[in-house]
Amino acid sequence: MKASADYMTPFIKNRPEWGFVGGRISALEEKLLPREFFPSIIEMHHTEDIFQHFQGTLIEDYLDPGIPWDDFSAVADECFYDLALSLREDCPSPVPADLFLIKNDYLNIKSALSGMEGTPFTPGTVSAEKIDSVFSGEYADLPPAFRDRITGAAIDLGELDESLSDIFVDGAYLRHLLLIAEGIDSPLIHGCVRNRVLGHAISSMWRVIRQGRDLKQVVDYLLPMGDENPLIMEMAAAQDPSSWPEMVGGEIGNQLSRALQMPFDEQVSTFELKVENLVVHMASYARLETSGPERVFAFLAALEAEMQNLKLVVTGKINRLDDDVLAQRLRYVYG
Repeated sequence: MKASADYMTPFIKNRPEWGFVGGRISALEEKLLPREFFPSIIEMHHTEDIFQHFQGTLIEDYLDPGIPWDDFSAVADECFYDLALSLREDCPSPVPADLFLIKNDYLNIKSALSGMEGTPFTPGTVSAEKIDSVFSGEYADLPPAFRDRITGAAIDLGELDESLSDIFVDGAYLRHLLLIAEGIDSPLIHGCVRNRVLGHAISSMWRVIRQGRDLKQVVDYLLPMGDENPLIMEMAAAQDPSSWPEMVGGEIGNQLSRALQMPFDEQVSTFELKVENLVVHMASYARLETSGPERVFAFLAALEAEMQNLKLVVTGKINRLDDDVLAQRLRYVYG
């Protein structure tokens, strides 16, 4: 069974109704950091030097001189989500922004199900009040992709251990991505989302196997996954990641094959990085258009990669990680 998502150069058409936000994106793209920026700050030894290099960047306004560097990850998340929410207001459709905003919502749901209070991640489309309802076992205000799966299968989340709860939330998140993408006519966005969904599903199943679980017995918590259901079931039956690249096929299968060549402890994280890089690279074709939802999606994909790189470098420096390790974990950027 070959994967439905593959790597392609999509047809993109300009859409005048997206002209205003497209113009805004053009201005914001000028502030995206170039590829050579990240290796240069990895070589720096003092956080004060790194701070100076943030002048003129999108995150500059969020960095007060006295900010504790331990808070940097939260600051970077705030920068990303503020921009995503602001762009959402200017878009004829919320779809491109929502495809990024819901990520933290599901991380907050995971945290709530594990017993943590509050919202450790910046809320996107699900408010902190709605997340709080999870503590009392009330899920009515959560997204249908999560809520309906519980009702339809009569699943009691309170009886699931943390790993099963995590894979259940992963499935809801991926279904939500697919559902949102259906709301926009864009082959490019559809292709990027399908690759992200398939890649995330594979890494979730891979982690289940690493936990010593029988994947065939837990894969139902991840499903349904639209057109990928047969493939996911086939992979679960095989239970051997080394056999998965041939089943998956396409560019995702190629990336999976490359990740399997890495040391055992680095395989899953390497695969996840390669999938995210693939999505950003695919999205970069949106620069061929003047206006359209693809421009918004591509910018947010690039901004997300930039913020992840900044968090990686700053927290890596704080924790004194080796420079070579940091360089290997950098995400692809097209700035």
